[in-house]
Amino acid sequence: MRYACLWTIAACLLSAIAAIPARLQAADGKPSVLIIFTDQWRAQALGCNGDPNARTPNLDRLAAGGANFRRCYATNPVCSPAKAAFQTGRYPHQTGVINNSIYLPETRDSLAHCFARAGYSTGYIGKWHLDGQSKPGFVKPGRRQGYQFFEGFNRGHWYYQSRKLQGARYFTDDGKLIKPEEFESIYQTDLAIRYMKKNKEKPFLLFLSYGTPHSPYVPPKPFDHYKPADLKWRPNVSQKVRQRYAKGLCGYYGLIEMLDHEVGRLVKSMKEEGLLEKTIIFFTSDHGDSHGSHGLQHKGHPEEESAGIPLILHGPGVRKGLVSQTLSSQIDFAPTLLSMAGIPVPASMVGRDLSRAVTGEKMDVPWVYLEGKMQQVGVRPAADTRNAGGRVVSSAWRTLVTPRYKLAVDSRLEVRLLVDIEKDPYELTNLAAAPALADVRNTLLAKLKEVAKSTGDPFPRSLGKRRSK
Repeated sequence: MRYACLWTIAACLLSAIAAIPARLQAADGKPSVLIIFTDQWRAQALGCNGDPNARTPNLDRLAAGGANFRRCYATNPVCSPAKAAFQTGRYPHQTGVINNSIYLPETRDSLAHCFARAGYSTGYIGKWHLDGQSKPGFVKPGRRQGYQFFEGFNRGHWYYQSRKLQGARYFTDDGKLIKPEEFESIYQTDLAIRYMKKNKEKPFLLFLSYGTPHSPYVPPKPFDHYKPADLKWRPNVSQKVRQRYAKGLCGYYGLIEMLDHEVGRLVKSMKEEGLLEKTIIFFTSDHGDSHGSHGLQHKGHPEEESAGIPLILHGPGVRKGLVSQTLSSQIDFAPTLLSMAGIPVPASMVGRDLSRAVTGEKMDVPWVYLEGKMQQVGVRPAADTRNAGGRVVSSAWRTLVTPRYKLAVDSRLEVRLLVDIEKDPYELTNLAAAPALADVRNTLLAKLKEVAKSTGDPFPRSLGKRRSK
C-alpha cells in the first residue's frame, strides 16, 4: 500500500513537471544576453583599441572586465547584409540579402527563434533594415525572425525632432507610430532598460540596434565639442582629403562618446537590477566607416576602416582581461552566442563557434571570407574606377583575411589588394604585384576560390541565373 502511494505521488510530480511550460524548464539557469549593435562603428574607434580621439571609458571598462576581439570583420560591410549574417549565421550570398533594403525571408533557425525555443524571452529595439524598402516601416509579426517583442522601425536615420533633420520616428510593438522627444539613441536606451527590468526574472535575449554613429554626424549636447584642430588622423588619410572629412569625423566621435555614455547607463541599470553578472553583453557593429582613409568614404570596402568592426564580450563564461587576435566575422556571432547559452547550433549556420576563444582557449582560425558590392541578377557590373586616393574601386569584390595577410580580388578575380596586416596595419603598401610574394598571393587566391565554391558563392558571376532574353 505504501509503495502504491509513493508511486502515485511520483506520478503526480512527474505530471506536474510535464505541465510546466517547456520554455521555463529549458531556460532555467541560463544566462541572459544583451546585444548592443551599433551602425558604422569601426574597430579602431575605441580607447581600448588605441584611438586617441575616442572617449569610451564605459566600453573600455567592459573590455577590461571581459574579452576584446581585435580582429573582427563585417562579413559584408553594408547594413542589411551584415544584419542578415548575424541573425542567420550565413553568408550574404546564402541568405540572398546582398545589398541594403532587401527582405530577409523568415527562417525558423534564426538566432532569436533558437533562443525562443530554448525558453528565452526575445526582444528587439531599434533599426531593423531587413524588411525591404519601407521607410521608416512597421515590421509586422511573422517578419521579425523570432523576436517576440519588437519596438523600432525598418530603416532610416533621423535622430532628432527638428525641422532640419525631420525627426525621429518609431513604431510600438503593435504598430503605433510615435515621435519621441529624446535623441533617438537615448530613447532606445530607455526602452532597453525598461525591457530588462520587466524581464529580469527569466533569461532574455535583447537585441538593441542603435542607428548611430552612422551619419548624419550631428551629436546632441554635450557631445558636440570635438574640433578639427584636435583630431589625430590615421596615417592612411592624406593631407589633401583631411579638410573634406574633418567636420564629419568630429561629429562621428561625438556620437561615439554619446553611445559610450548610453552603454554606461545600461550597465548601471543592470547592476542595480542584479543582471550584470548573469548577462552576456555582446557589443559590436554592422560595419566601419572610412572617413578618408585611402581616399575612401563611408562603408562597403575591404580596407580595415570599413570592414573592421569592434567585438567586446562581458559576462558569464567570458575570460576577464582577454585581448584576442582570433579572427572572427558576423557569421560567427549566432553560433557563438547559442553555444555560450548551451543551446544547440542549427546545421544551417555555417559560421564558427568561437565560445572556446571567449574563455581564453587558443583557437586556430586560419581565415575569414568577406564579400562586397555584390551585383543582383540582370545588373551589369560597373567598370573599375580609381578613387581620390588612387585605389582601384571595383564594382564587386571578395576578400580573404588570414592572421597575417589580406587579399582582395575584383569581379574578374584579379588581385587588387594584398597587404601584410601584421607589419602594415594601416595598409599603406599594396603588395599585389610584388614578385617576392607570388607564392603567398597564389596560395591565398586558391583558398579564396575554394571557400567561394564550398559555400555556393557564384562570384564573380551575379547571384542566381540570368533571365533569358
